[in-house]
Amino acid sequence: MRLVFIPAFACDGDLYEPLVPLLRPDFDCRTVIPAEPDMKACARAVLNAAGEGPFLVAGTSFGGHVAREVALMAPAQVRGLVVMGAGPAGVTDPAPLERRRAAIEADGGADMLEDMARRIVFEPEGRGAAAADTFRLMTGRAGASLLLAQNEALLSRPDRTADVSGITCPALLLWGAEDQFSPPSAGEAMARAMPDARFVLLEECGHLPSLEAPMRVAAEIRHRFVDEALGL
Repeated sequence: MRLVFIPAFACDGDLYEPLVPLLRPDFDCRTVIPAEPDMKACARAVLNAAGEGPFLVAGTSFGGHVAREVALMAPAQVRGLVVMGAGPAGVTDPAPLERRRAAIEADGGADMLEDMARRIVFEPEGRGAAAADTFRLMTGRAGASLLLAQNEALLSRPDRTADVSGITCPALLLWGAEDQFSPPSAGEAMARAMPDARFVLLEECGHLPSLEAPMRVAAEIRHRFVDEALGL
């Protein structure tokens, strides 16, 4: 089965690089990086890149919002959904994202991205240091146009709280217990609202589970979409 990954804001395929060797025996993994200024356009870009036929879609943070939009847009194609750190609510306070836009326009957002690197993982000076450094490398490759487009998509994203009940495919919601950007309670509430969703809390993990806890993430994905499909 194809598994389409959508990275977090400012990230690329390296966000999922630790997962691919672990999942390769069961999944054809590929990464799509949408850079459109609204969520529906991002979802259409993912669908165009995914091609015809069924697939699973997984995303982190910004990518999680897009993945959920893909599942809503193409229910006949999406056979499974994985969301990490992206609750369904819309933006209630636009100020942080507006400040992010201003920072990107001013100098590419270097200081803002460094602040994100320090807060985005659990224990940035301990075992999360490698994950934070990977985030820094990815953001260093992201151009200002991509950052601005993704930020606008986040800023204008629709509130999907009332819509997630319509996502009927099997879903896996993975949240770091120490996530400073999206509280685990948002994932728990989303799981309760969905017909076939499982919420998994990852201890000692921040906002980037695929870098901080790749073996646990891979095991949860395989269990949800392989073992359970086989009745194991």
